[in-house]
Amino acid sequence: PEHDDTAAAFEKGLTVNGFNIGAAISAVLCGHLIVDRHGRKPALILGSLLFALGGLVQSTAVSGPMLITGRLIAGVGVGVTSCAGPAYIAEVAPSKIRGAMVGIYQSNICLAIVGASLLNYYDHTMPTGWRWSLSVQIFLGVITALGLFFCSDTPRFLESAGRSEEAVRVLTALRGDEQMASQELAMVRAELEEEKLIGSASWGEIFVNKYFRNVVILGCLVQFFQIMTGINAMVSFGGTLFADLGVTSIASTLTPPLSFLIGNTIGGFGLVDRLGRRTLLIWGMAGMALSMLAGGIVALVAGEHTSEGGAGYVIIAMIVCYMFSFGISWGFGAWLYISEIMPLRVRGKAVGLCTGVNWGPANVISAFITPLMIAGPMGSGGTLLFFGVFSAFVVPFAVFCLPETKGRTLEEITPMFRFTTLNEFLQFVDGNLKKGDGMGVVCATKEAKMNPVAGVDTKPSSNAVQDERGETVEV
Repeated sequence: PEHDDTAAAFEKGLTVNGFNIGAAISAVLCGHLIVDRHGRKPALILGSLLFALGGLVQSTAVSGPMLITGRLIAGVGVGVTSCAGPAYIAEVAPSKIRGAMVGIYQSNICLAIVGASLLNYYDHTMPTGWRWSLSVQIFLGVITALGLFFCSDTPRFLESAGRSEEAVRVLTALRGDEQMASQELAMVRAELEEEKLIGSASWGEIFVNKYFRNVVILGCLVQFFQIMTGINAMVSFGGTLFADLGVTSIASTLTPPLSFLIGNTIGGFGLVDRLGRRTLLIWGMAGMALSMLAGGIVALVAGEHTSEGGAGYVIIAMIVCYMFSFGISWGFGAWLYISEIMPLRVRGKAVGLCTGVNWGPANVISAFITPLMIAGPMGSGGTLLFFGVFSAFVVPFAVFCLPETKGRTLEEITPMFRFTTLNEFLQFVDGNLKKGDGMGVVCATKEAKMNPVAGVDTKPSSNAVQDERGETVEV
């Protein structure tokens, strides 16, 4: 648009949100309907082709509704791949490098952000530059879909589908040792039998069962806060923000996403298994809050003179610090944390729901309010302050509500979130403040030895623990 007013800001938010809404819906539904039923490979191929189709519609759009439709189609594709991709990686990677593989997955996203920032910088002044940027989706989607035809589905899915011989063949090729593959496949079969024994919770059970509901709410809040503290605002509207501040150099375009990449690499590969999830989530959010607050204050004080003197460079430096703090902590940490805290019986649906909150409410709200704040009375300085204040409020949440999960098994993690009443929640907070273990893991070892589907639905006694159904088992 010629003038970046509130009407144009609303159109920007609507265009960005076409993608977010599509991703939110498919992320919640595709896990059960596509990934688990038809396999990880077909889901990834479908998601890639939808992404390419969406890119084609966007890059050839002749109207706003056509552009938004293309965004919606591409979003559905990304929702599918964001659900199937991590599952594929986790199921084919050896356990020793599984964490590193997930780190590489997140690092590739950071690299893509850097590449997109570079492309947008060079073609944003061209009349049809936006079409070239959006058309990249076509090539990436088609290339990925074609490459997947040369990949096999995961041994875990093949075994669950009754294709045991193919599962053995694929796992042997992945591990390079038939005996090792046979041993690992035996463990996979045992896990599948356990899952059948435990069963899968219904959507209603997730919300009605008080133990499942509480941990799912915490997981949804983690995903909501990951976005609402400003990261996608900086990624999607960073160019608008910098232009409003009068800072348009290539350094200001590339430095923030590069700092995101560096932070993610350090956190994902070096610190998360040393310092722990809780420590990184607390101090990472504190760094995000301080950076945004400082940048916002400088922008407001400098006013229209941010391009003069050193104010613009200070603001860029603060945004760089913010992106680094996010990358080293919440960038990968939020996804890792929700996958670790969900009980096995609700894990698939619960992680899908948390992902939907990320793509849906969090991204939709962020995409609408950010351009409106920048174009409105708040301006760029007020926008940075808003996200700084929001981040500051999330720090106590991380301190009070996020126990440490590093080095703990599922059986040890599940009891840490077992609270239902206000008094029990206060005990949960007290446990986090004292030891970082929530309700504690005292009964975890005993609980792991119990039949996971046994139990009676009575109020827990002092010697009771909750099984995967959320039911009570006396120990």
